[in-house]
Amino acid sequence: MSEVKMAEKWYQSAATQEYLVYFSVILLSSVLLLSPVAFPLDITQSTIDFVQAIRSIPDGGIMLWDESNFVTGYYTQNQIALYRLFFDQAKQRGVKIIFISSCVDGPMAGAMINKQLEIQDTTGLTYGVDYVNLGWLPGFEIVLSAIAKDIQTVTSADAYGTSISEIPLMQGLKTEDIDLFAFNCGVSCDPWMRQWVPLHKPLLMTGGYSLIAQAQGYIQAGSITAYLNGSRGYVEMERITGYMTMQTALFEATNIMGPFSVLLVILTNVWYMLRKRRKREA
Repeated sequence: MSEVKMAEKWYQSAATQEYLVYFSVILLSSVLLLSPVAFPLDITQSTIDFVQAIRSIPDGGIMLWDESNFVTGYYTQNQIALYRLFFDQAKQRGVKIIFISSCVDGPMAGAMINKQLEIQDTTGLTYGVDYVNLGWLPGFEIVLSAIAKDIQTVTSADAYGTSISEIPLMQGLKTEDIDLFAFNCGVSCDPWMRQWVPLHKPLLMTGGYSLIAQAQGYIQAGSITAYLNGSRGYVEMERITGYMTMQTALFEATNIMGPFSVLLVILTNVWYMLRKRRKREA
C-alpha cells in the first residue's frame, strides 16, 4: 500500500521559516528604532563623573571641545545629546564653548562640528559671544601644543573665515582662562595627555572601548578626570540627561536581539517537538 503524504502548508518549508525569523527580527528592531524604549541600565561612575564635570564648569566659565573623531559619531549621531548638554550649560549658566578639530579624520571631523551646530537649538545664544567654531586645523599635536601655550596662536580665523580679533569670545582670551578641556579620541590619547595634562585643568575623554582600555593608565592616575566608554557611555549619558537619540535606539535594538534569539530557539524547538509528537500519534 502506498503511503499517503499530507500536503505541506506554506509556513512549513525551511525557506519560509527562515524568512519569517528574519522578518520578525527586522520588525522588532524597527519598532525599537522608531519608538525607542529605555530598558533598565546601570549607570557607571565614569559617566556620572563625566556629566557632573561639565555641569560643574563655573557659571560664565569656558570649555574647549576637540572633535577628533568622525566615523561612528556621524552615522549613529551619538553626539547630539553631548552637544545638547554643552549648549544647555551655555543657556542655563552662561558657559562659553570653543569648538575645534585637531585630527584624526581631518576635514570630516570639522564637518561633524558644522553638522551639529546646524541641528542644535542655539536659541538665545550668539555665535562669537557664547560659542565659536575654530574648525579643523591640520597638525594634530602641533595644534594641541599651540592651544596649551597660547590659544590665540592656534589660528588666525574661525571656521567661517572671520578673524579671531573680530570674535568677542576670543578677544583677550588666554589658555589659562579655559576651565575645562575635552576631546573625542579616534586614536591613542597620548598626544592630548602630553600637551594638556600639564595645564592642571579638568580633562574629559570620549572614545571607543579599545581606546578607553588604552587610556586606563591615565584614568587610574587621575590625569583624565572622566570619560565616556564607547557607545554604552553615550547611552548612559542620555539616561542621565534625558536626551534620547538614535544612539539609545540602536543600543536597545541591538541588545534585545540576544534574548529574542534565545526565545526563538526555545519556541521553535517546542514547536518541533509538538509536531513530531502529533505525527507519532497519527
